[in-house]
Amino acid sequence: MTAISTTKPRWRVLLIAGWAFAAGGCAASTAPSPQAQKPAAAMTGSASKTPPPLVQNCGIVSIGSPTKYVCDGKVYTSFELHKLGEDWAKSHPG
Repeated sequence: MTAISTTKPRWRVLLIAGWAFAAGGCAASTAPSPQAQKPAAAMTGSASKTPPPLVQNCGIVSIGSPTKYVCDGKVYTSFELHKLGEDWAKSHPG
């Protein structure tokens, strides 16, 4: 009689471990950075002396269309953040 091996091949275990590691890393990356928790001046327009918030310094609120982010306590859509950045860059050359 031949014994049937009940152990899974090593590559399957490594594949599952790699997937779990990648999924866990993505979950940790959605936490807001310490810079996003600092209070900033109110950004009412492109005349502000401080640059608008960057998406990488904000926390994700919802992943829809458009994606919503919270930056310094205010919720922005991805389009609003892009527009704020473009307007600020135009009014502050160089």
